[in-house]
Amino acid sequence: MAREHNFLLGQGERLVSKVQVPKAGGDKNLPYDLRSAKARIAQRLTRVTAQIARLPDDACPRGEVVAVVTLHPRFLSKSDYPSDLFSAVGLRAVGSRSRTIRPEKWGIEKHGEDAVTEDIFVAGDKLAFHRWANSVKRWTEHTKGAASLSHIEDLNAFDAKAKLRGIPETKGGLFEIVLHNSGSHAVVDAFIKYAQAHGGEPLIARRRDVQGLTFIPVRIDPHLAEDIARFSFVRVARGMPSLRPFRPEIVRGVAGFDVALPKDGPLDAASRAVIFDGGLPTRAKKALAPWATLVEPAGLGPAVPQFEEHGLGVTTAFLFGPLLAGQALATPLCAVDHVRVLDDKTGNAKDPDCYDVLDRIVGYLERNSGRYSYVNISLGPSLAVDDDEVTLWTATLDKLFAHGRCVTTVAAGNDGERDAATGLNRIQPPADGVNVLSVGSADRRGSAWQRAAYSCVGPGRSPGIVKPDGLAFGGSDQELFGVLTPQLRGGHTQGTSFAAPFALRSAASIGAQLGSRLGPLAVRALLIHRAHCDEDHDLDQVGWGRFEADPLQLVTCDDDETLVVFQGNLPVGEHLRAPIPIRNVELTGDILLAASLVIAPEVDPEHASTYTRSGLEVAFRPHSGRFAKPKEGGKQAKHPKTRSFFSAANLYGQPESVLREDGHKWEPCLHHEERLRSKSLSDPCFDIYYHHREGGMKVADPQPIPYAFVVSLKAAKVPDLYNQVVRAYANQLVPLRPQTRIQLRT
Repeated sequence: MAREHNFLLGQGERLVSKVQVPKAGGDKNLPYDLRSAKARIAQRLTRVTAQIARLPDDACPRGEVVAVVTLHPRFLSKSDYPSDLFSAVGLRAVGSRSRTIRPEKWGIEKHGEDAVTEDIFVAGDKLAFHRWANSVKRWTEHTKGAASLSHIEDLNAFDAKAKLRGIPETKGGLFEIVLHNSGSHAVVDAFIKYAQAHGGEPLIARRRDVQGLTFIPVRIDPHLAEDIARFSFVRVARGMPSLRPFRPEIVRGVAGFDVALPKDGPLDAASRAVIFDGGLPTRAKKALAPWATLVEPAGLGPAVPQFEEHGLGVTTAFLFGPLLAGQALATPLCAVDHVRVLDDKTGNAKDPDCYDVLDRIVGYLERNSGRYSYVNISLGPSLAVDDDEVTLWTATLDKLFAHGRCVTTVAAGNDGERDAATGLNRIQPPADGVNVLSVGSADRRGSAWQRAAYSCVGPGRSPGIVKPDGLAFGGSDQELFGVLTPQLRGGHTQGTSFAAPFALRSAASIGAQLGSRLGPLAVRALLIHRAHCDEDHDLDQVGWGRFEADPLQLVTCDDDETLVVFQGNLPVGEHLRAPIPIRNVELTGDILLAASLVIAPEVDPEHASTYTRSGLEVAFRPHSGRFAKPKEGGKQAKHPKTRSFFSAANLYGQPESVLREDGHKWEPCLHHEERLRSKSLSDPCFDIYYHHREGGMKVADPQPIPYAFVVSLKAAKVPDLYNQVVRAYANQLVPLRPQTRIQLRT
């Protein structure tokens, strides 16, 4: 059977069941007993109370201050969260961040030296810290919160110098101040008065709130920045990032090459894409009218030719893919609205922070909720991702896309050749978002591809550590990316700005062929699942690999391969058992098993270390007849024993302790493939458990969350594997036959 007739198998959710799996666990050996824990905390509280006593009154709104509680790396789970302790001493958590430390003691024999842990920002009245300091030595094991004292590794005041990042050198520079607002307008009002009294000029009209954080630009001389950061509820004070420059040059070459626009399309009339960029030149707008519509929001200033040129390149990358001289253009897959969000004020004194650009994106999407299947954003702040902090762009867009009802691609950024030692080459916001596909550039379309040198690298933060999610061809000095120019000729360029919409075209090709039978989460999972990668490519460089550009390869299987898509909702408090469909299928030789699992979680931007509210824990049970041996006097296990599959070492090539103890359980995207012996498989399955938290703590009323799960098997010695599975599951799994065939250009 030819590959083009081996369609993906859908409705895998018909095979799933809910199961109860007992949780492992028990009491942990404590690094510090209560006596030593009290002494350690008392010593640190003495230092903290002395430091906060020196803060000026106007830096402490309502007499409150913020301090930093550092958890021991072995006590990072939501069940260990010290909420009882904070409640007992009159403090509240207002945020968190990750931090690498070396604990004084571990409480276990086998451990690493350094480990990732969590700093929790706690706020409360100055008197609360004094009362805690005066009483802690008298605490007993019956005192509320006493059990959590052993979970704390350190306690410090939040020093102003530690809040400063990327300080501009120019006089009257613009800073982005991030406040812990705890939902309180009083904190923000107090900061505005404080900043004005200390030589700053807060741009009050440009204040933006995202959940527990407030972002506000402030003009101030750099030598006064530390004074501003002394305000207790300031989380970070950084130089205001500008919009990413459009580089390399948009078009190379003067003459270009002839382009004949297609006469047909779009192929998928039911779907629509939106691109947020710099606009379209007048002549190109008319030429692209059959497929692209320019939208200009109210209040927008005049267009800038350079921005329009960039917008045209991004739009044609989605409509046609890379243009090649002498080759007919591909037919557009769906219609696209190009929303111009840049104008002559972008980046200058009237819009120095580019907040207006973000507002236009968010406002337009909120007004057109549910209209678009595909979204592309090839712009953002010129700022390398920071492990400790979430930017306004990332927090806002992750919140917006948490519904998982569209596929969104974001360009990773073009600073990949900057200094790696200082992290300046890392991906740029909002490409660090967990609810978007972050796309870097591959240097060529053929098999011998690498990451383009300019393409920003990972890792992202944890959660969201695998960033970029993958690469798409974006051009290089060796092989440039062809785009349409304002003169309606072909020109050449390179950049992640064009790789991102090209990757989105792959997503649209799935929708054009399969219609609505695969939801956006499933499309994301399938793109990741079909991404090409090998051992020569580093995860931080290429993510999950280079996205497949051939529409046929995305929706079909080889004869010796089967791929099943599961979609649905993950239950609360139960495991979802997803079987690998090989019952009554004869297997022999080695089997390549691959699986990809995706959710789109709500986020807590003020809690960078516990950013995602939902996470995944997956147990792989390869053989239904093999059970762990019971302990002496114990009962036989109810479920077959598990084998490592989605472990931190398998996913990221590094042990869990290098990340954080439970870090990989909160990743919203899991992907792994492994070669197994066929005899090791008998009714294999994955048990998927959905974790939920809010602000790092337990959730009172968690709700089910949508998921997409893709599982494939490839067996070189079973040439009819696809047919065997189709016959064995004829009344359950459904081949997803394309409603439209897409011809690949040769």
